[in-house]
Amino acid sequence: MADTVQFYMEEMIPEMRDLEQKGIFSKTEIKSIIKQRQKFEYALKRRISKKADFLRYIEYEMNLEALRKKRRARMVSDTKKSISDYAGPRRIYFIYKRCLIKFKGDISIWLQYIDFAKKTGATRTLGKIFAQAIQLHPTNEKMWILAAAWEWEENANIVAARVLLQRAIRLNTTTESLWHEYFRLELVYIAKILARRQVLGIDASNKEAEDDLLGDEEADTDNMIKLPGVTGEEYSEFLKGDDAEVDESKNSSKAKQGKKEKKKREALTEEKAEALQTEKNPVLRGDIAMVVFRNGVETIPASFPFRKGFLDIANSFIKPKPLKEGSIQEIYDSIEQDFKDLPEARALVARRTIDAYKVDEEGYALGVAETVKEFWTACESGDAKMFELFAQNMTWEHRKTKEENLKLYFSKTIDRIFSTANKKKIHSEALYLLHVNWMLSSSTQSFDVISKKALAVLDKAVAEHPESTALTIQQIRLLRSFSRSEQIARLPEIFARALKIHTESFEVWREYATFLRTAYREEDMTKEQVEEAFLEAVRITTTLLPDVTEERADIGLIKQSVSSWFLDWMNETEGIEGVRRLYQSLMKRSLPDLGFFMACIQLEKENSVDQPESRKAIAMLYEKAIHTNEKNEDTYLSFLKFLNETGQIEAANKVMWRAGKAVENGDTFSQRYSELLEGQWVEPSFGVTKLELDMDVGTEDVTMS
Repeated sequence: MADTVQFYMEEMIPEMRDLEQKGIFSKTEIKSIIKQRQKFEYALKRRISKKADFLRYIEYEMNLEALRKKRRARMVSDTKKSISDYAGPRRIYFIYKRCLIKFKGDISIWLQYIDFAKKTGATRTLGKIFAQAIQLHPTNEKMWILAAAWEWEENANIVAARVLLQRAIRLNTTTESLWHEYFRLELVYIAKILARRQVLGIDASNKEAEDDLLGDEEADTDNMIKLPGVTGEEYSEFLKGDDAEVDESKNSSKAKQGKKEKKKREALTEEKAEALQTEKNPVLRGDIAMVVFRNGVETIPASFPFRKGFLDIANSFIKPKPLKEGSIQEIYDSIEQDFKDLPEARALVARRTIDAYKVDEEGYALGVAETVKEFWTACESGDAKMFELFAQNMTWEHRKTKEENLKLYFSKTIDRIFSTANKKKIHSEALYLLHVNWMLSSSTQSFDVISKKALAVLDKAVAEHPESTALTIQQIRLLRSFSRSEQIARLPEIFARALKIHTESFEVWREYATFLRTAYREEDMTKEQVEEAFLEAVRITTTLLPDVTEERADIGLIKQSVSSWFLDWMNETEGIEGVRRLYQSLMKRSLPDLGFFMACIQLEKENSVDQPESRKAIAMLYEKAIHTNEKNEDTYLSFLKFLNETGQIEAANKVMWRAGKAVENGDTFSQRYSELLEGQWVEPSFGVTKLELDMDVGTEDVTMS
């Protein structure tokens, strides 16, 4: 190991000597660089190499190279490049290669390596990197897409990009993103050629080309280079391929050149010339892109999002449109045929006439009328989801348009949607939410009047869908905008029901805690009543099952937050003495987690860290926090930070010794502790959440997305 490190260090001698001779780094700096590199090399040669060591070494070398470039740029007198100009990037490449030998399966390192090669402009190296990465990770679609994008965007090699994506699809037939990217590549290629032709004044059709060549004055030439006008006779001669005779007065070299051009034009038959025109060129017509679409649909026939992805890509192009209307219509037809029973697909097809125009374009109004007609036809089935999508789409369009007549039309249509759904007794949770949000956001009546109407709708909705958390929260938030007397009259009953049904909803508990603390502030509840309500809340949340699955991830947050909100309220009412009494009581009644102890510590620190009683309480709380998870490095670091800041060095050394034994990786922990001492460590929040109260609840607060 030592021999290898020594060999690498000796290889640096010419580079270091050059840096010193040029005055880029001083002798002291060079010694520091050598020492640091030696330290990194020994870290890489340990028995079990760590990815973090390689990445730190790379980061150090990148920073060093950036510093060298800055200093080198100031040296105007010496512009000749030497070994030190190449050694830095070469070393970074070498470290990446060694890292990928050890961690060839780590995609993130490959991506960093590719990014570095792009930044340094290493084209040949980048090609090799992509080849190696794809060989090792043939099922990773991101590698194939990056390689194809590089070939097209950087090398302008459409053939190589196509080959890469074709190979990728052959190996990963059911990967949707590869089909989409291949389709996008073809459309980008067409759009680029069409844009170039437009700039050069080369049009798509024979008639338009003839008009241009004849110097049509009515043509829009704002974005075109004006070509010299020619006569119709000259144009006919041009299409036939006839050549004017070469002027005998020209020199022999020009005559030879003219003969060559003549042969080329003779070889260009009328059939080949026609193939260069857009309508008769299969590539420019979008035939290849449509082949990709058809093959993709054949391979993945049952996925609506996959089919919709092609349409989204095609519609993302503005002008020039790479796909003809017939091709786009084919995509719509395939969606309509294969997903005729899917509401999302029917909504997408209904929008085709409106998506063909921008809001400010002439045909938009006609497109709106046609879209609304198709939506009403689709809603005849009585599907609640169809009504939801209809209302959503009309609301989006209402927000987008600025034309008053259209806004009025959309408003009338949306009101009709909700009234029709109500007559047909189509009452889904989402439809109720859309209706209430529409009422609150668009009504011209005063907020007091419309809020009472919206509350009536919500009362009916919650009665029909008591299991809906979203409707319950909407009902609570709307009531909070009412007077205090109305809140006190209704909210306790609503919360009593909601906390039984929605016990695992963080938002419901948050609204409840807000209600309790606001009620105490407004003297609607006594201190004893609020404290009793909070204790009952802690009891209920303590009995909740552990959050062992991702679906129940909010459970831990609820347990921790309810206790923290209780502590915050106690701190406001009784100060630190009340907080200490409370957390000692809660530690006996429940099983506090890390977040609870860190919330107590935070309150103790806010009170005082200088008093012996406070320091003793904080140390006790840290010990209990550590016992919840003895391998949590952040808890130890937070404790060590407190001990160092308060001058308890001996206690800090003991905690450091314990932590080194308890954590999984002592070396990493030591490094993080060094960062703490240097002021670089940022303490996490430990999930402690502060409750913001007393917000003025208005329209924006009660509407939900």
